[in-house]
Amino acid sequence: MSLLLINKLTAKPGRRDEAMAILLESGRAFEGIGACLMYLVSRDADDDDVIWVQDVWTDEAAHERAMADPAMQEQVRRAVPLLAGMPEQHRVEPAGGKSPFPLPPADAH
Repeated sequence: MSLLLINKLTAKPGRRDEAMAILLESGRAFEGIGACLMYLVSRDADDDDVIWVQDVWTDEAAHERAMADPAMQEQVRRAVPLLAGMPEQHRVEPAGGKSPFPLPPADAH
């Protein structure tokens, strides 16, 4: 089953752009990974410190392998000091709608 993650990261005041640059740089590593269907970094429109990261993977194991890569771990170590607290991560299951990648049937749990 696909893994869909919505992550809310709050940067320390004035550090959002620096944190986003690291997230965008680290996300380039996913371009060569077919199991990463989407990786999107966004600024919150109402909060100057909040970053949203949404990613979709073919499965959880592929995501875990990508995140365990030493180069990715180094990027995480670079970003963490720029954040105010731990990121919120939400796993979601699509119920349907329009998507650039195949969605599982709405009744599949």
